Amino acid sequence: MNKDAVQHERGPRNSTLRRQQMSHTRLFGESSDRIMVSPPGSILNLTLPKGTLSQTMENPFSIIPPPGLLCNPLLAMQRLPVPLPSVLPPAAPNPASICESAARLLFMNVQWVKGLPSFTLLPMPDQLLLLEESWRELFVLGYAQFLPLTELRAFVHASGILKNEENNSVLLQNVQEFQDVLTSIRQFQLDMHEYASLRSIILFKTSFDKPSSSSSPNSTESKVLVDPLKVSRAQDDMQLMLNKYISSAHPGQPLRFGKLLLLLPTFRNVSGETIEELFFRKTIGHIPIVRIICDMYKTEAPGII
Repeated sequence: MNKDAVQHERGPRNSTLRRQQMSHTRLFGESSDRIMVSPPGSILNLTLPKGTLSQTMENPFSIIPPPGLLCNPLLAMQRLPVPLPSVLPPAAPNPASICESAARLLFMNVQWVKGLPSFTLLPMPDQLLLLEESWRELFVLGYAQFLPLTELRAFVHASGILKNEENNSVLLQNVQEFQDVLTSIRQFQLDMHEYASLRSIILFKTSFDKPSSSSSPNSTESKVLVDPLKVSRAQDDMQLMLNKYISSAHPGQPLRFGKLLLLLPTFRNVSGETIEELFFRKTIGHIPIVRIICDMYKTEAPGII
């Protein structure tokens, strides 16, 4: 990415960067051995909206936990699940707070991927392809898990997005699809082990969508994995672990595992363009978010200088 061009377009944001780095340290904690070093400002600054530190720490939407709490996908599934805090009741949408939490979620997902040995041992082209193809589904799942229940239509109206959007009806339809997917996820009342397993199943995929205009310029149009067997085995292992865990934790729901697998394709109903428009357009302009995500990942990623 052309750092100078981006900074010229958006203006200097050094003070914002310092505040966000301080906030990141407090939010994720300094002692977690699963947390990677923050990416350079040129990348992190693109993903985090404006806001003061005091607003960050006091607003009710800053509840995203450290990446370590996402659960290592290789954890011992026989342990009893630790229940997540109950979802907060619907709150009046605060656009700035929601966008900031969305940026934190995006960054947290990248940090989680960086901490997976089974992922970082894959060839780098496979790592980037899988990240490009799973980021929006990981975002949707994380949104359902960590962000408070919010009426997205109310958020859209409060944020003023419709004033700048020519085709409002299409955007509102996409927003409703996003809301429906979030509702479907939350109806299952997933525990943290199920969320962790689904997150890994999403990441280790072997079939991909067709290339879109928002694809990274580094991605290959053919979308072919270098080592598909290793990726397939990783996904199979996670599905087996999830099935075993559900059989133990939810013996009265024999169809739960199958229903969860059928739930995953619905995440693709939420387009990357919708996520960009809702949470990141004012911050990044028309830079594809997938490009920023890949730049964040390649920063200090294994094998990248």
